[in-house]
Amino acid sequence: MVNSGRKRVSPAHRPWLLLVLLLLFFAALAWVYLVPGSVPGGLARQVDASLVASGVSSRVTAVLLNFRAYDTLLECFILLLGVMVVWSLRSAGTTEPRQPAVGAILAALERLLLPLMILVAGYLLWAGSSQAGGAFQAGAILGGAGVLLLLDSSPFLDILPKKALVWGITLAPLFFLAVGVAALTQGRPFLTYRFQEASLVIVALEVAAAFSIGLCLATLFAGRLPEYESEPAQDKFAAKRGE
Repeated sequence: MVNSGRKRVSPAHRPWLLLVLLLLFFAALAWVYLVPGSVPGGLARQVDASLVASGVSSRVTAVLLNFRAYDTLLECFILLLGVMVVWSLRSAGTTEPRQPAVGAILAALERLLLPLMILVAGYLLWAGSSQAGGAFQAGAILGGAGVLLLLDSSPFLDILPKKALVWGITLAPLFFLAVGVAALTQGRPFLTYRFQEASLVIVALEVAAAFSIGLCLATLFAGRLPEYESEPAQDKFAAKRGE
């Protein structure tokens, strides 16, 4: 047999080799982060210089909903695509999801937390223009409220008319597109705002995005297309409560 001259790494030494490679990779990342070049990087100065014209006083909100609104538009479309994929994989009537037993503790928790979660979501949405917060944080809280309702066997997704549910999920992407097309018709680049309208447009985008994000997250947790063609959801809900 011809010896190729290559030495194979022993299986016992492979974890140590992997550890060494990871440490070297971590050291390289730390060096890049801790030893910056002569020219300071980042876009903080450009953001601060344009913050007055953005319509808000929060850097994060200005970047996400003005300077780089494309990113937020695509993120809303990703959530919409996720809902479409889930609905296509588990259509109505294919499997009956298991409904947890409704207990007194869960019902009391729902009554206690739901108003608080809606209040916190509203505050995060309002505070997003000047400090930490915004549409995605508020949408996450609203999605959590929807999950709490679903854990309590509340069929709020089934009670909603199908058109209302679809329009609610697509509200943020469609509103973003409408704002972008309106800018094009006025001779401005896509998703750019006039100074006089910037603040109002950003607030409207945040409200639409928070509502759609919360509804998308709750729908993804439900993991199924609501059953519109079966017995009325209100009757099913009353029957489950009566058991």
